[in-house]
Amino acid sequence: MLSPDPHFDYHFVAYLKDDPAREPITIGYSIPRILADASEKIGRPRSDFEVQEITKERYEKLKKFL
Repeated sequence: MLSPDPHFDYHFVAYLKDDPAREPITIGYSIPRILADASEKIGRPRSDFEVQEITKERYEKLKKFL
């Protein structure tokens, strides 16, 4: 391991920009990482996704499903 986990207090979720229901695709602590994961998961370019900061509680709920 190169460095310890810094335990960030920031949580993010990625959605498709053109999805009116705003279904979560991926969640995480790093915007570049969740965009890369969402792009790989769906097969669309990173520019097709929107990122939003969420609370830790919402992150924990979504973590169970994603």
